Amino acid sequence: MPATSFTTKVGSTSDVRPSKSEVVVVSEPETGAQLRTKGRLYLLCEVAGPGSPTTGMQVAREVADLTKQEYYYDLSGGIEVSLRRALRQANRRAYQKLKEGRARISLHIACAVVVNNEIYGSRVGAAQVFLVRRARLFLPGDEPGELADFVHRTSAREAASLGTDGDVVPKVWRQTIEPGDTLIIAASALIDGLGAEALKSAAVTLHPRAAADHIHNRAVADGVEGSDAALFVELTQSAGAAARVASAPASLKEPTEVVIAETIRSRIDAIWRHRQRIGGLVKTAASPVASAATKGVAVGLELMPKRGATLPRHPDTARQRSLRQRRAVTSLAVVLLLAAVGVGGLAYRDYESNRAGRDYQNAVLSAEDSLASAHRLADRKPPDPAGARAKIAAALAKVDEASRSPLAEKGRLDALRADAALLEDRLDGVVIDLDRIAAGSKPQQIIGNVNGLYVADPGAGRLWRIFGDPLQTGVVMQRGDKGVGAPSLLTWQSDVLFVLDDSRKIWRAEGNQVNDVTPDDNTIWKSTTAIAVFTQNLYVLDAASGQLWKHESPDSISFTKGTAYLATPLVPNTAASLAIDGDVWIVTTTNEIQRFRRNPLALTAGRVDFTPKWQGETVRPAAIQAVNGQTNIYVLDPAARYVVQLSRDGRELLRVALPPTLAAATAFYVSEGSRVAYTVHGSKIVATSLDR
Repeated sequence: MPATSFTTKVGSTSDVRPSKSEVVVVSEPETGAQLRTKGRLYLLCEVAGPGSPTTGMQVAREVADLTKQEYYYDLSGGIEVSLRRALRQANRRAYQKLKEGRARISLHIACAVVVNNEIYGSRVGAAQVFLVRRARLFLPGDEPGELADFVHRTSAREAASLGTDGDVVPKVWRQTIEPGDTLIIAASALIDGLGAEALKSAAVTLHPRAAADHIHNRAVADGVEGSDAALFVELTQSAGAAARVASAPASLKEPTEVVIAETIRSRIDAIWRHRQRIGGLVKTAASPVASAATKGVAVGLELMPKRGATLPRHPDTARQRSLRQRRAVTSLAVVLLLAAVGVGGLAYRDYESNRAGRDYQNAVLSAEDSLASAHRLADRKPPDPAGARAKIAAALAKVDEASRSPLAEKGRLDALRADAALLEDRLDGVVIDLDRIAAGSKPQQIIGNVNGLYVADPGAGRLWRIFGDPLQTGVVMQRGDKGVGAPSLLTWQSDVLFVLDDSRKIWRAEGNQVNDVTPDDNTIWKSTTAIAVFTQNLYVLDAASGQLWKHESPDSISFTKGTAYLATPLVPNTAASLAIDGDVWIVTTTNEIQRFRRNPLALTAGRVDFTPKWQGETVRPAAIQAVNGQTNIYVLDPAARYVVQLSRDGRELLRVALPPTLAAATAFYVSEGSRVAYTVHGSKIVATSLDR
């Protein structure tokens, strides 16, 4: 008997967004001979680890292409032998590349082959191959043809990553296909972030392409770190082969419930055949009762009181007939008047309803037209922000007018307001509004490094990471998780973050690790205005005492007791901002920049002269940025809405204006590499180019 023919429907997250941390290969041969002998190949290579993503993607592409080439060109053995040889060649190539480049990355590969009516699967690393059959999730077993129920598994399946050992012998699993099976290949980061049950639900309820899109959106919303790659392959029986492979009809034994129902039905039919005889017996038995009831009712009617006889009426006079006629005419006139008033009221209500509907539709159409014009003005080269803002104001006025209508559609008007708000944010340079992600968000500090922007948000109780293109957000720390309070102050050194929460604890975050590194004598801090880490030492600016406390550390993991670092303390409650790049920079509440430097022979820092040389109107700085790796220093003037670039000797080099329509900036960070100044306005983060 010929083998059953299957067709496939494929959906992949690589179709949803450009890949940056994985390579997905879908190879479905077009020639029938190759399709019958080698089948369809589905492969996923995931890049993980702290190393360079660019290097990892190059190695992953080379490994994926080599696996595909070796599998299809190896005609000396069966499917299992060819697949194992291809993966061994890929492992050797990955081992060689990672050893030569000394890359700090790890590769995880998982693949499956669908040929005729069988599935062959294998993996090296943490990426997984799943099979969804009859709405249940299975893992490949240890032997060919064995399925392990994911729900009842007793231990996690661990495997070394690709290229870790010079030579590996991967296991190849084989399973017969059933119509309706769905094959899932997923990255380890996606499984850890969402769970395998989310993959099963998407595969069972959605088309493969829709399932891939849904999983990608879930991964972005839940802040999954790393690759979110997933490949869905739905296997259905080919319609052309149905008649050819259909089996002969088999005699089926009737179910027990059918046999019981037929027995009951046959007994009821036997009783029904005697219905005439039974009916006669019932009629004879009920006849005396019916006769007695009839006579009882008749006696009761006779006992009821009789109605009096009607007396003859006197003949009507002409006056009485005229009076009745006038009454009838008056009643008819009143009825007609009431009917006319009712009809008029209905007509007026209909007119008012139609007029309100026309006014509402005109207002909504005018608002939509104004918003469309605003979008066109914003998309011009160069854009016309003033004209776009005027159109947005006109559109919002029309939306307010439409909202007062009794026919107002709240959802439609809210969508127009949201569109206007997004366009205004775009004109102001807003890259993200955290309040739309977490209600009550109030960012307090922002910094940046090679991994993206980091925002301390005590309002939402989170430390945000903003990265990627298109822009994505993730949560590094969250209030209540691992004992962390609400993050309020933030600093960094290299790739390591140091966060001060609202309970005065210092947390060290590196990768996925979050550790408490609070000094034992943190009670000496009367207040915590700002923190900084320089050469692995922790500095805490205490505005209440006017002192800068220094906690030394050999490894930035444990800090010693604090010592007073300023030779002469500041006036209490005057310090506002802190930056350290070898020198100590402090901005006071009187908008003065003070510079301190430590003599190599002393343990404390003394103040040195620093006088800014402003070009134009005097700047009143409220915050300062001085980074050891940057050429210049930067200050923020929230009142005048400026970010000012200064040389180390105090000369003003550049003055960048901030959007005038937003709230005053409360924090800022300048990236010299990308030439962008990031400022915090309420819950919004704005990016302003230094070159404009």
